[in-house]
This record gives sequence, C-alpha cells and structure tokens, in this order.
Amino acid sequence: MQNSYRLNSFPLLSFLLSAACFGAELPITFPADGGIVDVREYGAIADDDGDDTKAIQAALDAFPDGNRIVYLPAGVFIVRDTLRWPAGENGSVAQRRTILQGAGEALTLLKLPESTGGFTDGGKPKAVVWTGNTPAQRFRNAVRDLTLDIGPRNHGAIGLQFNASNQGSIRNLTIRSLDGSGRIGLDLGHSDEIGPLLARHITVDGFEVGISTKWPVNSITFEHVLLRNQRRLGWWNYHQMVFVRDLISENRVPSIYNEKDSWGTVTLLDGHLHAINPDGNTPGIHNQRQMYLRNVEILGYRQAIDHDDKDRDKGDIAPPGIVNEDTSHRNVRSLWREIGDGTFAGAGVVEHLPVKETPEVPRGDPAKDWVNLLTFGADASGAADASPALQKAIDSGAKTIYLPAGANFLFSSTVEIRGPVQRIIGLEGQFIAAAATAGGDPLWKLVDGKHPQNLPDAPTVVIERMSGVSGGHSIRIRHESKRTLVVSSTTGFDVEGYGKGDLFLDDFCGHLDRVAPGQSAWCRQLNSERDGVKCRNAGGKLWILGLKTEKTGTLVETTAGGITEINGVFLYSNSGWTSGEPAFLVEDSTLNLFGVNERNFNRQPVSLWVRERRGDETRELAELPWVYLGR
Repeated sequence: MQNSYRLNSFPLLSFLLSAACFGAELPITFPADGGIVDVREYGAIADDDGDDTKAIQAALDAFPDGNRIVYLPAGVFIVRDTLRWPAGENGSVAQRRTILQGAGEALTLLKLPESTGGFTDGGKPKAVVWTGNTPAQRFRNAVRDLTLDIGPRNHGAIGLQFNASNQGSIRNLTIRSLDGSGRIGLDLGHSDEIGPLLARHITVDGFEVGISTKWPVNSITFEHVLLRNQRRLGWWNYHQMVFVRDLISENRVPSIYNEKDSWGTVTLLDGHLHAINPDGNTPGIHNQRQMYLRNVEILGYRQAIDHDDKDRDKGDIAPPGIVNEDTSHRNVRSLWREIGDGTFAGAGVVEHLPVKETPEVPRGDPAKDWVNLLTFGADASGAADASPALQKAIDSGAKTIYLPAGANFLFSSTVEIRGPVQRIIGLEGQFIAAAATAGGDPLWKLVDGKHPQNLPDAPTVVIERMSGVSGGHSIRIRHESKRTLVVSSTTGFDVEGYGKGDLFLDDFCGHLDRVAPGQSAWCRQLNSERDGVKCRNAGGKLWILGLKTEKTGTLVETTAGGITEINGVFLYSNSGWTSGEPAFLVEDSTLNLFGVNERNFNRQPVSLWVRERRGDETRELAELPWVYLGR
C-alpha cells in the first residue's frame, strides 16, 4: 500500500467535546397524547434496585410490529435477562418496527448488575438487548439515547445485538463494561442480512471486541464512533461492507481487523487511531481484504497498517502517520485520466467535496411547544385527506407538529411548509400516500416567504421519524427554498431539489429524484430500491456516505456539470441486470466512487458499470471498479 503521510497534528474531532461544550443534558420527552409506550406504565421503576426486566419486556411486547416508541425515562433500570424485540403473532411481523428510546445518553441507563446469572460464562455469550435475526425484514428498528452498563464479572455479556433492515438506526448510544470484561459491545455480526442501517454517535468502552460486523448482506453505515479499552480487537469485520466516517480508537490492540477469506470491505474517512501501550508490533489496522482510507491518523503503533492478504506480498506494512488517501488494492479506474499504478500516491489526485454535519433544531418542551395534527381536524382513520389539517397546523405558527403513533393519516394533496415550523415529526407512526391514479398527488413543498400572517421562516426544517405504509405510494417533498431541509429516519418519501438551500438525508429509505443546480446535498445511509434511476444530480453537489440499492437501473445519474462523491456503495443485484444499462451515468460532470461493492447470486451481475460522456465522446467501463474517478 503506497501512502502519502503527514506527521503534523490531527484536527480534534468534534464529538469528543460535545459534553463539555453543551453542559448538562436536558431529558428527551414526548407529549402525553403521542402514543408513546412508557415502561413505567408496565411496572418499571427507575433507581430502586429492583429487577425491571419483566416490565420492560412487557412494554416491548405490547405493540409488536407497531411502529411504537418504547420510552425509558431518566434513571437507572436494572435488567437481569435479555430484552428481546417482540415476536408478534407470526414470523412475518417478528422483531420489527420497535424503537427503544431513552431520555438521553447520559440520563437513561440499562444496567446489568455484577455477576448476573447467565452472563458470567465467557464461553456462552448472551446479549443484554437483542433485536432479531435473519431474514432482512427487521424494518424500522432503532435504539436511541441511552447507555448500556455492564457490571463487573459478566464475562459472556454482549451489550447489544442489533438488526434493522432498509431503514433503522442506532443513535447516541454508549455501551460500557465497568471492569472491561464481556465478549462484544455492539454485535452486528450475530446474523446474516443485517442492514442497511445507520449507527451514529456510538461509544463502546471495554469488552473483548468493541464492534463486530459480519456476513455479506447487507451494508452498514457508521459516523462518529469511539472505541476504547478493548482486550482483543477494537473492531472485527468479516464479510461485511462497512462505510465509516469519524472513528476514534484508543486501544493497545488493533483498532480494526478486516479478516481474510471473505468479501469484507472497509471504507474509512477521518479516523484517529491512537495506541496506548501496545504490545510489540501490534498494527493499528490489520487488513486482509479490501480497504479505502482517507485522512486517517494512526499513531503510537509501531506498524500503522499491516496488509496480510494472500493476494499481496507478505509484510506490506505502512509506518505511523496520516494516510491522506489510499486503497489497499490497486483497482482504481478512470475513463479519462491516467492513474499510474492505480494508487493515490502523491496526493492531490482527487478534490473532495466538503462535508457538513447534519444540523439539528431545538426540541423545545413537547408538553408546551408541540402541536398534535389531530387538533387541526386530521382524520386518524385514514378515510379523509389530512393535508388540509397539516396546512392549518403549519400556518398556526407552531414550531413542532407531531403525528401521534397509532393513527393512519392519509395525504393526497399539496401542503406548503412555510413560516416558523421547524419540525414535522412522526412519533414513529405510519401514513398513507394516495396514488395519483386514485385522484391523489401528495406533495409537501418547502417554500420561502409565503406564510399567511407573514411570520418569518425557520432557517432549518426537519422531517423525521415516520413511515409510509408497506408497499404503498410515496409523498414527494419538493425543496424550493433557500433554507435547509433535513429528512431523517423515514420511509415513503421521494425528495426533489428545486431550490438553493442545503439538503440532508439521514437513514433514508426512498429516492433522491433531483439535486438542483447550485444546490448541495449530504446523505448518510441512503437506501433506494426501485427499477430505473434511483438518484439524480442535475448540476448540484451530492455527497453520500453509504449507498445501498436493489433492483435494476442506474444508481446515480450526474448531469449538467454536477459533482457526485459516493463513499461506499453496496449494490444487491440479485434481481438480475439489464444488459447495456449503466450502474452510473455521467454527462459533462464529475463522479468519484470510493468502495464499490456488488453481491449477486443469480449469475446476472452488472454488465456495465459506468457510461461517461464528455462533449461528443462517450466511454464505458464494464468491469467492477473498487475506486472510480471520473470527471
């Protein structure tokens, strides 16, 4: 592996400072009429040293497949057995659409006491929280805003065995072993068909292995991860496609082990891997498969990276320092540029798009500052169009509008998002989008300066935590504004840009139909499944961390001078590929791909990866590139 190194200081990553900068954490709460499942209603009592396992499990079991938030308020809750996602009446609805929600990462603690029976044997690992196995039907699962505390001498404990499909996430989660014991902190390798999902703001402290990712289907996207005090490996990857930004590891053991004899690939941006008293020649990264690195600092280890792949020479070792940009395998292609030996040696080969963090808006006090859509005349049964009620709620001057769980809201007409509203949040419930053939055309437009009372527009609008009915139609969100739009943890939306304001899609299952000229979009974990073109960049700037797609058709179309950068692609092409159809189409624009992965089991894989036109000349690339540089 040929690298370009800098030995100067690495910029301090922001999330380490968050607690110090923002002071005491305010508890996350929800409205009383929001359909939230509060564990206290099932007998759980915080801070009393009693066993809360049965009460919390009863709350989880109350609404199987229900798109419900199971809420743990601030305090310490004792568990002595595995908390399991509800099985429901049959396997088709098992372990899905369930969200375990705390009051805050530092405020809600699920605690496994010292030497708890069933967790003490290191040879018999057992999870504290388990959310389901294969098949890939674990839609919309999530764990948010809490800490899992593993007491001493629980040598077989696994903090969280998580599974979600298409749309689901782990957010603001700490998993810690108080004496360093335990098998795995975050286990994403306990079953096949895990993902796609987003894991963001994750801390794992202690355990034999911090994070485990395994199996070739599907992909997992990570952002802002802290690993420390592991006994064997910080992160063990085998077979999985993982796309990672902002990884900090403070360990005496290897930060990452990407195991051989697998399809496992790692795409890592912005890492800080710092050794603390490592043994001998312990490498910071032990890589035996494919890996792409950018801006990764590896210090304190005698060996930064040890490439021990059967396809490479033994002893391919990189010294400590900062890897500006490189890939372990020399499968770097361009249709218009000479790449030399296929590496990034020499720096400056690619000019990357700037990265912005997803903005947040204040929550306010849900008991005072949030308004219920039902208050404005919406029909909870889904028999009548709720669009007029949503427009009334927006025009009321409210800052947050919520769609309570348990209702089925039908949307079949146009709504303008205008004025002070800054959040439309579904409390994880479902909606129905009317099909155009049935006389409906549900469209939510983000516009500027159109509030009927001339109230000022909120600078950022967030649409989050809701889902269209399974197999139903989508609501179009048209961004016509100079403001910022965030769409997060949703299914059932198609987003199209016609304005100049920034666009953010996080944990998004849907389609990005257009990025407008002069517009910038940042996507974290974008899952797009339909025949035909999945995403279009028509002259803007599009940055993606983790793109997963299914079905035939072009993944991303970049035209009109647009710039697209994708960091991690997983194409599950098992439905077969149409001959002559490009996976990526580029016309007088720029496309840079880093970490391209395909899984195909029907012997009809992608036959044309890139079709790129410059002026009157068109060139095509038929073979799978690990990294593709086009402009």
